[in-house]
Amino acid sequence: MRFLAPLLVLCAAACSTSQPAPRGAPELGVEFTWAGVPPCTDVSPRIVVRDVPPETRRFRVELVDVDSVMSRHGGGEVEAAPGGVIPSGALKSYRGPCPSQQPIEYELRVAALDASGRVIAAGKERQSYVPTSLRRPSRSGQR
Repeated sequence: MRFLAPLLVLCAAACSTSQPAPRGAPELGVEFTWAGVPPCTDVSPRIVVRDVPPETRRFRVELVDVDSVMSRHGGGEVEAAPGGVIPSGALKSYRGPCPSQQPIEYELRVAALDASGRVIAAGKERQSYVPTSLRRPSRSGQR
């Protein structure tokens, strides 16, 4: 039984598809929204990446359910576009949130890669995805 905990830690580390940024690497600003994203979709949200190093050639993106170590939602790699915008639907190996009856916390991780594929900067943003059945109607249109 005492060997189980270290084994689980090793397994969780091995399941990660992202290479960590080197110590002292710049931190990327990452912004995205779940607005307009239906549950259980394979269409990734629009992502804005800020503070991108000039030598960046590609972005590696991964969506992780932080409540379940083994729950990876994929992502993928895309060319780094000017302005750091990753358009909606650009991630080909993405599997979006599919919660049942409770909000679930997700972390969107982005790594900036140079021409050799080495991670030169990284950033992340956490947000809860609230199932449609639990969302409150917007009051913006009410007087």
